Amino acid sequence: MTVEPNWASPPGATIARVMKMREIDAAELADAMNLSAEDFDSLLRGRHRLNKEMAAVLADNLGSTARFWLARDKDYIRELARLGQTDVMDANNWLQSMPLSSMRRFGWLPKDSRTRQAQMKDLLAFFDCDSLQNWGLRYSSGVGAVAFRTSLAFASDGMATLVWLRAGEVQLPTSAVKFDRTRFKQILPSLKRLSAFKQPSRMLERLREACLKVGVLVTTARAPEGCRASGASWFDSAGRPVIHLSFRHLSEDHFWFTFFHEAAHVLLHGENHIDGEGSETMGSDTERQEAEANAYAQTLLLPDEIREPLLARRAISAKLVVDAARAARVTAGVVVGQLERAGAIAHGKLSFLKHRYRWTSDPYVPELVEF
Repeated sequence: MTVEPNWASPPGATIARVMKMREIDAAELADAMNLSAEDFDSLLRGRHRLNKEMAAVLADNLGSTARFWLARDKDYIRELARLGQTDVMDANNWLQSMPLSSMRRFGWLPKDSRTRQAQMKDLLAFFDCDSLQNWGLRYSSGVGAVAFRTSLAFASDGMATLVWLRAGEVQLPTSAVKFDRTRFKQILPSLKRLSAFKQPSRMLERLREACLKVGVLVTTARAPEGCRASGASWFDSAGRPVIHLSFRHLSEDHFWFTFFHEAAHVLLHGENHIDGEGSETMGSDTERQEAEANAYAQTLLLPDEIREPLLARRAISAKLVVDAARAARVTAGVVVGQLERAGAIAHGKLSFLKHRYRWTSDPYVPELVEF
């Protein structure tokens, strides 16, 4: 029988020990890590997360590798979660980190959930957990880990992202066919034809149905305030990929590019991913993987034999876009988005060709904006 310790040792303990052994000055190391004295002290105490740049500096000055120091940091977070704590975190900090206003507005929390006790009860119910310790254990791994490890202090963006992920998780069917990677790859080119459905509800119904037949689960949800994610992909406990989308930017071109980008992650990389804006949410993502997913999505939406002649034009008119869309079997709005990404046309120049969406009472599926 293995008895797990009831304490967690931060990376700072190892840093301090090696500094003392090698007689390294704290001020010099803090300066090399571009940290103030206060932040460096927080790092040693386990209240400041390590990033790639800091880990590289530690490797250069203290030895080992950047990967070692990042793994040391990750292990610390997992131990804190196992113990149901985050160092200085308590129930009040946990509550304050949650996007409560958005959750009430979306109907994910009761509107009368105002007292601390009621909020704790309702939030734990939303996550299907019976205690804060159970929540920490559950969401330090699996789908929760992609957001959980972004901030030791449970910053609002990390928790907002976790709430958004949970909104996708609760939609997963209890049973589905086994994931068939070969068939999923085969049907992907045909799925872009569904962009012809203007109403998101009709389009999503057919997209989910087609993907479910090959063991891929597609979910959508509005991103709460603080969440900048466009899409995410992960594998459920049965090994089936989940593609979760936020309809960020509320336009058809962005939606379809995000879907195929996440599909590429499933096929090419087989790991958990969150793609968004502002900061790197998923630490395991690499520039190479992102470039590969982008290229995969671009080629599917607008094949090179259609893209290249279009990009070679000195001026791109609406008619050329419509003709290219017909050849690529997508909507003109999707082609406009691709041309904007390539820098071939200015953003907004042909945006009248795009289908736009808006959020109403349904927090899972937006509606078409009628002009």
